[in-house]
Amino acid sequence: MPREKFLDIWKGKLIEVIDKYQPDLMWFDAWLDEIPDRTKMEYLAHYFNRADEWGREVVVTYKGEDLPREVAMEDYEKGRADSLTDFVWLTDDTISKGSWCYTGDLEIKSTAEVLRTFIDIVSKNGQLLLNISPKADGTIPENQKEVLLEMGQWLSKYGESIYGTRPFVQYGEGPTQMQKGGGFARMKGVYGSEDIRYTRKGNTVYAIILGWPGENRNITMKVFGPDGNAQDIKVTEVSMLGSNEKIRWEQGESGLMVTTPSREVDELAVVFKLGTSG
Repeated sequence: MPREKFLDIWKGKLIEVIDKYQPDLMWFDAWLDEIPDRTKMEYLAHYFNRADEWGREVVVTYKGEDLPREVAMEDYEKGRADSLTDFVWLTDDTISKGSWCYTGDLEIKSTAEVLRTFIDIVSKNGQLLLNISPKADGTIPENQKEVLLEMGQWLSKYGESIYGTRPFVQYGEGPTQMQKGGGFARMKGVYGSEDIRYTRKGNTVYAIILGWPGENRNITMKVFGPDGNAQDIKVTEVSMLGSNEKIRWEQGESGLMVTTPSREVDELAVVFKLGTSG
């Protein structure tokens, strides 16, 4: 096919999707570097101008260096950032430990693994595009349903620590850290109750513990200590989402020390809600 004809078809397909279906997100699986800048700009201008007419915000993704970060969102396939970034990014990952599609021997991740990884992603300024694998007849297998429903149940209780939040001055602390970020970057180890991830909403900071530490256990958040990135932030109140117990806490030389309630709140992850000033 002549090159110009291919480029006309490429752009025409995208414009057809935009005009007919008004997509919120258009996701590209790499190789946009093979499309001339002028053609890409014409497509992007059409999409963004149409979105302005719709009164909506829209997103285009890219991989590698296929588009400028100023106009599109970088996507890390089956990976994620290893630190807090000053730009918003996306990861597309699968609910299984193998294929994107359904296979007879497909091994499904536990709810704990999917949820805790999701929390880590959000704490680093990322978003998760989660793939599931329906059967050929369109039905979703029960083991995948279970993970999705349990994720939904957790978010229905503690979603204020995720929805509408922004990154804190530090994404987290604890022993389980990634050694390298990017596409297909995997972490060695398993998240647990010694791992903390932070999000914020205004002057409220959410400290999410990736597991249940146990009853009446002391936890120190070093980020609020003299060597932490939040040393100048004063904590004014502490509570735990999903618990009516009064939380014992103290901000001292080593950081912010909090004590868990006398009853288990959630085995997947628990959220301390911190009021702050400064």
